[in-house]
Amino acid sequence: MRRGRRRGERVGVWRAILKNASRWLLLDVGNSAVKWRLAAPAQLSSQGGRAENLEILRSMLDGLDWQHVAVASVAGDQLDADLAEIVTAGKPVEVRYASSEPELLGLRNGYQAPQTLGVDRWLAMLAGWHHLGGPLCVIDAGTAITLDLIAADGTHEGGFILPGAELMHRSLGVGTGKIRVDRLTAPAVLPGGDTAACVNAGVWLAIKGLLEASLAANPAHRVVVTGGGAADLLTLKPKIEHQPDLVAEGLRLWLALQLDDRPS
Repeated sequence: MRRGRRRGERVGVWRAILKNASRWLLLDVGNSAVKWRLAAPAQLSSQGGRAENLEILRSMLDGLDWQHVAVASVAGDQLDADLAEIVTAGKPVEVRYASSEPELLGLRNGYQAPQTLGVDRWLAMLAGWHHLGGPLCVIDAGTAITLDLIAADGTHEGGFILPGAELMHRSLGVGTGKIRVDRLTAPAVLPGGDTAACVNAGVWLAIKGLLEASLAANPAHRVVVTGGGAADLLTLKPKIEHQPDLVAEGLRLWLALQLDDRPS
């Protein structure tokens, strides 16, 4: 009896060791880049990066190992297929694709068709809700700027989508004949003295207006920002909290549920 109990204890110890040694590859596939992050079941790793194309991603991942892969993608099917070939090459791993759901970990999707909510927005909200609770305002500043509101009971109250600063800037060059501005400069909202300064001020004032109007209408909401453009938004609204890893953390939580691990 004692020998059997000891054998069972040893098996339990080895299962715990193997579980803790498991390494996950998390991929956030956006409109302009692929962001990757390694993780363990209990937390994100510091090891990760951003790749502008799949060849750069292949080079960055060379020599690394993982046992599970989770993808949050807003790209097309062909890119997702090419990506899957890279991350499974020589590895017996399954690629799992996250999607928006009606409810997860107490967060309730506010869309009538829940699956049509962008998966990056859903995962950012999931991480924010799981760790911070509500009421919460989650801003993701990328190619587009999204702002989503979560009530105290976990209900998604809806949100806003605005072109990001670079996308707004480029649209003026595409849609007009003579407005040609090579690049945006640091956020500024004072009237410009030339075309470039006017475009710069108009873009940033539009973004600041969205932030101020939505936050004024929801003063009880804690406000957090994530995404590659977060630093610029923090310049416009310094009191916003920076949470740089919300999408990756949301994807880790989602994968933990798929693997029947209790999220932490």
